[in-house]
Amino acid sequence: MRFLQLTKKFPYPPLDGESLLVSSFNKILKKQVDKIDLLSFNTIKHYFDISQFPEDQSHYNNIDEVFLDNSIKWYSALANIISSTPYHISRFIASDFKKTLKSILIQNQYDYILMESIFLVPYISLIRKYSKAKIILRAHNIEHEIWERITNNTSNRIKKAYLQYLTKQLKRYELNHIGDADIILTLTTRDLKKLRGYGIKTKAVVVPAGITGQPNQIEFDFKTSLKIAFLGSLDWMPNTDGLTWFIKNVLPIAIKQHPDTVLNIAGRNTPKSIFKLESKNIKVHGEVPDSKNFLLTYPIMIVPLFAGGGMRLKILEALALGRIVISTSIGIEGIDAIDQYHVLIANTAEEFQEKLQFCINNPIKLKRISVNAQKLFSEKYETSRIVKSFLSNLCTKTNVS
Repeated sequence: MRFLQLTKKFPYPPLDGESLLVSSFNKILKKQVDKIDLLSFNTIKHYFDISQFPEDQSHYNNIDEVFLDNSIKWYSALANIISSTPYHISRFIASDFKKTLKSILIQNQYDYILMESIFLVPYISLIRKYSKAKIILRAHNIEHEIWERITNNTSNRIKKAYLQYLTKQLKRYELNHIGDADIILTLTTRDLKKLRGYGIKTKAVVVPAGITGQPNQIEFDFKTSLKIAFLGSLDWMPNTDGLTWFIKNVLPIAIKQHPDTVLNIAGRNTPKSIFKLESKNIKVHGEVPDSKNFLLTYPIMIVPLFAGGGMRLKILEALALGRIVISTSIGIEGIDAIDQYHVLIANTAEEFQEKLQFCINNPIKLKRISVNAQKLFSEKYETSRIVKSFLSNLCTKTNVS
């Protein structure tokens, strides 16, 4: 099998969910197929000097990049209102990418083109013209649902009205074009059911997100202090909104009850507004070089997410390491985890506080949750299992619904 993978940002370093998914998936996939080439946007927002790409981390035969200034420009956003292509998508339409893609397709023969997300859909017609390869679209989430949730959580009336329009525009585009691919991969059964409910009849299969994890042992001994971690891309609005909510509504109570409580914040593109929160009880680490070592330092990871879709790879990483994850129901979506068995679920400030107190009062139960979390990960979300299932589905048409 010969693959060409298209990504909207360079999939390294694996410090955010999408990059972690792609890196972990390709590391295993490369051992099973004949060829994997990459054509990626290298965006101003997530720029990476590919000359620094470690050889031992490369899972590609050939790599091509196209620089893209995808920064949000208000005048472009306003002008795009009258377009049938939503601004979310139009930011990733570039003539240089088309030229490079055309050249690659003319010079190479592929069996599959693996497109990472709806943002690459505008290039399907070009692929059809120059290649006979099957097009696989991995829907990392249902994109318009994320923006519906963001819109619902927005209080400013003018901003909310604008977001409502953009979200409707995005929904219309997504549902009209996601079926243009030959095969759709969803990360969750829930997302597949939603697409079927919208009338999408394209062949589709659930291929969960996965990572490569290693067992880890931990002693839970909090006594009177709580060591809490937050890890996530902080240039993504749902993450910053959720973190701000936690700091405002949950952390003060935790500090009052346990003065030595410390919230440790790490994330890609951490804004200055977050760094300004640094205090005795808040430590801002910025972008950390190794997420695993960061998570191993703190037994609890919070996921106060109120908008989102797909699966959170950082939760899988935490489960693999035996961390105690306290997450909202939205945050844990797509992961078959049970409250107080694999994770702790909290949807209000009161519930978050209760679950933090639960951690202090129940060290024996936490050890069981830690073991259960690692078992869940190894049985369902270890990458080697997922890649094997993915290839099996490609080879067996009856397994694709």
